[in-house]
Amino acid sequence: MNIKNILAAVAVFAAAGSAFAQQTEFVAPGAGFKPALTRAEVRQQLTQAYGEGAVVQRQHDGQDTHYAGNSQSREQVKKEAARAAQTRHAGDVNDLYFGA
Repeated sequence: MNIKNILAAVAVFAAAGSAFAQQTEFVAPGAGFKPALTRAEVRQQLTQAYGEGAVVQRQHDGQDTHYAGNSQSREQVKKEAARAAQTRHAGDVNDLYFGA
């Protein structure tokens, strides 16, 4: 009876050991890949495409850019900025733009 239990335990351990066996040699995912262009050639083509306007050189953050329309002329905005600079003071420390 003991021999049957020992043989059953050895068989179970042998099966479990082979189930957890791992590949011992690492094979890189792109090991057989042969590029047609060098990295410098790709960068040169990309720079050329940027220059021709064929590729938009911008990181997309998920939001499209929308510019607000302006109802004031450039001169009005300059006068407003000059007036604001003259009336600017240290202000309250709790002010949103304190120190700006």
